Parts: sequence; C-alpha cells; structure tokens
Amino acid sequence: MSIIRFCLFILIAVTVCGPAQSQDNPIVTRMAAFTEAYNAKDAEVISGFYAEKGALLPPQGKALIGRPAIAAHYANAFANGVAGLKYRVIEIDQTSEDTAIEIGETLVAFNTQTITGRSMHIWKKVNGEWFLHRDMYHVLAMSK
Repeated sequence: MSIIRFCLFILIAVTVCGPAQSQDNPIVTRMAAFTEAYNAKDAEVISGFYAEKGALLPPQGKALIGRPAIAAHYANAFANGVAGLKYRVIEIDQTSEDTAIEIGETLVAFNTQTITGRSMHIWKKVNGEWFLHRDMYHVLAMSK
C-alpha cells in the first residue's frame, strides 16, 4: 500500500470512526438530553441532571448549591427570555472511574441576541449514572 493510500485510509477512518466514539460517551448523551430539556424550558428536568448537592457557578453570581436553587436559576432565566441552547462538547477527560471533566461551547438565544459561551463541568458517577457535580460557565460574547 502506498503512503498516499495509507494516509487516505487513516483520514477516512478518523473521520468516520471519531464521531461515533464520542457519541457513545455517556456524558455526551447526558449533555444531549440536558440540551433537550433546556430547549423545552423544563427547569425541573434540568436540575435532575445535577448531583443532589451539585453546584452551578454562574458568571458574576453566587454559587447555587442543590437542585432546588439550580431549578430556580433556570426557571428565572427562561422567564427572562433565555432559550434555544446549542451545545458542543469539546473535550472529556475521565480522571477516574467515577469522575470526569468536560469542556464545551454554547450558543444560547436571549431575546434578539445570541450569547456565545464556554463551560467546564465536573461530572460524578453516582450508582452508575453521571451527574453534574460542578458547572461553571463563562460568557464570551453577545451578538445580534
């Protein structure tokens, strides 16, 4: 096999196999379901993605600990015009059997604007299911 054919084979294999592997990751699956709940504006379902004592760390705000505080945060955001989340997982680093760090990018509709952001999530596995333990996000830009 020539070097050109070999490189073409590797390029095709990475292109075809790479996304399938990431889609099989349970954290990618959880974030897809999170996005669906967000787009349905269901603050209670969203809070269920967080560990019982999970923390949401919004920019320039106090830490919100626990599902009730997190649900209230999302309900307030939806009532004020936040909607339409698009989420892309950039990287997942599973640091142990029950802990992973995930970095992602967001686009969120806010009234007539779009908010571009980035997040870092620490995930904990509890009884075989992944939950957001810590959720920190950063607003990068707002545009029309």
